[in-house]
Amino acid sequence: MFKACIQIISSRTKCLFECLRSIHRFYNERYGYPVFVYYFDDIYDSRKYRDKVHREIGPHIHFISVPYKTPKHIREEDLFYNRRNLWYARRKFPRSRKGYLHMCNFKFNMYGYPNTRLHEYDYVMTFDDEAGHVRKLPYDPVKVMAGREEDMGALIVGRRLKNGSPHQGHLDTRVGLWKFVRRFIVNQGVQPKSPLLRVLLTHPNGEWNFHFLPWAGTYVVKTRMFRSDLWAKWIQAVNESGGIYKFRWGDNELLSLFYLMYDDKPIHNFKAVEKGYHDQGLFRKKQNIAPGVKDLDR
Repeated sequence: MFKACIQIISSRTKCLFECLRSIHRFYNERYGYPVFVYYFDDIYDSRKYRDKVHREIGPHIHFISVPYKTPKHIREEDLFYNRRNLWYARRKFPRSRKGYLHMCNFKFNMYGYPNTRLHEYDYVMTFDDEAGHVRKLPYDPVKVMAGREEDMGALIVGRRLKNGSPHQGHLDTRVGLWKFVRRFIVNQGVQPKSPLLRVLLTHPNGEWNFHFLPWAGTYVVKTRMFRSDLWAKWIQAVNESGGIYKFRWGDNELLSLFYLMYDDKPIHNFKAVEKGYHDQGLFRKKQNIAPGVKDLDR
């Protein structure tokens, strides 16, 4: 038995039960890995809801409320939802969605985040609460990763394009990210391991071509990656920049970019979405936009 866990940060109360049931039915019933459902405020404090989950799915699912707070060094006027020059912020991201920024911050800082237990495990699988498995997974991703040299795998790895190009929503949530990566590499004296990243750093169109990098989603990670010196420098730099809160930099991009600096081997692609085992938006019809946090001033 591997020392592994499954981790979900959830606010979609109408999706979570179905998500947990699909993971159990088509995968975790055979392995019994502990599942940690982290959440903000008190949305899963209900004893009735937890009892239903434990009765119908299993006692290995743990609900843990975690704290959230906007970093003190970021001004309210600089937060993403106040950026009137960006289409995505102006049209798709009102202040009521501030909880999404806290969620991105949690997923990027998940190792060592207050009131969590990831540090107790050697492997972590992350899931989104609107996602689910649609048929039996014929392998254990944790076991697969244990037999491979890579420290990071994902159920889907792709360029996330629309009609051959990154759509405006992705462009608007990566503002300043490429320049930040280049500055980090120079300031820290990093020698990127990935040849893909090394080529981009010297390419005249690197700032545009970086949008075509392979981004990972639904991760399977060896937690030793988070104990590396490079990760300590990366997480400190990202947090100090405020990019998650100012520009809604996503955990997908931040983790994928780190791995391109960290390892010369590509992120292992399980192709679970491509092969029809996993659907990232399976339960989105039940609840599309994730509910926000209670305290928008925090």
